[in-house]
Amino acid sequence: MSLETTASAQVRARIALAAAIALGALWIGAAFVPSVIWAGVVTVAVEPLRRRILARWPGRRTLAASLITLAVVLIVVVPAVIALSRAMIEAQGVALWLAHARADGVPVPAWVATLPIGSAEIVAWWNTHLLTAAAASEQFGRIDMDTLLKQSQLLTHNVIRRVVVFAFTIVVLFFLIRDRETVAHQLERGARRAFGEAGPRLGRQIAASVRGTVDGLVLLGLAQGIIMAVIYASAGVPHPILMGLLSGLASVVPFGLIAVLLIAVLLLIIKGSVTAAIVVGILGFAINFVIDHFLRPGLIGGATRLPFVWVLIGIVGGVETIGLLGLFVGPAVMAALVLIWREWIADGDIGEPSGLPERVSVTSQS
Repeated sequence: MSLETTASAQVRARIALAAAIALGALWIGAAFVPSVIWAGVVTVAVEPLRRRILARWPGRRTLAASLITLAVVLIVVVPAVIALSRAMIEAQGVALWLAHARADGVPVPAWVATLPIGSAEIVAWWNTHLLTAAAASEQFGRIDMDTLLKQSQLLTHNVIRRVVVFAFTIVVLFFLIRDRETVAHQLERGARRAFGEAGPRLGRQIAASVRGTVDGLVLLGLAQGIIMAVIYASAGVPHPILMGLLSGLASVVPFGLIAVLLIAVLLLIIKGSVTAAIVVGILGFAINFVIDHFLRPGLIGGATRLPFVWVLIGIVGGVETIGLLGLFVGPAVMAALVLIWREWIADGDIGEPSGLPERVSVTSQS
């Protein structure tokens, strides 16, 4: 057997061994892969802030990582605690309302009489099924308490699991931010060795896409939540701050604000403020339409020159496939795909920047 044959066999064996070890590591740590990806997304998103901190305190990488990690914890934990405490209070209120309804019945709300159509039919149904204590007990007695108990246990399990994942994400995030240069250098070197010059360019494209997605989703979601909180408070929606917080969070998901908006409109109708409900519905829908169809695609697509249809496919498809993480991973994957396609149809081979001037200008921005 020649030396060349032996060397070739050794290369194949090393590749097979490396692939087996990588698959084994992925299998063992599969539960924490989302944490690592989340930490990577946040690291890319906060890079401008990290540079500003290091410019103010040169060489203080640990301090910069600590400050940014603490800020991320506060941004996530404080709204979660507010929402959870409010949910517990509302749950107690619902339980108390159900007890009174079973004991005394539920009178017809005053807002039913103000409806332009269908008020008579609703009143007739209400008198039959909810007005008396016996009728209300029969209706609410159909609620399966065992099913509710199982659902609450499942919810508790999911909450505990997400808390563990979040804690691990914070740990990984701290080290990624602190050692960002080392990690980026290793990734770039590995990508160049594996894919040539196209590898680092794909990495820069993905990073630009993630940063643009964060700007388009998180920052616009925050602005949208503040605007909606002001509208809710002006219209008299109950708990306007909480509803504004939910609106900001829901607006991150495509068409998610519509669900919260419908709840706000329903609460106003129950209060009898039909006109205010119509105004809130129109304003909320108009704001959501402008942001989802113009501002958000412009921010996300402008960072990587992605067409709107690819941005939409990346966001919606990502959410459908891997959940909330898909909001950021989806557009990044689509950005890499579009870059590969542009280089494929260029004059040179993939990895040769001379074939497509437009591509060079895009990647240089990231």
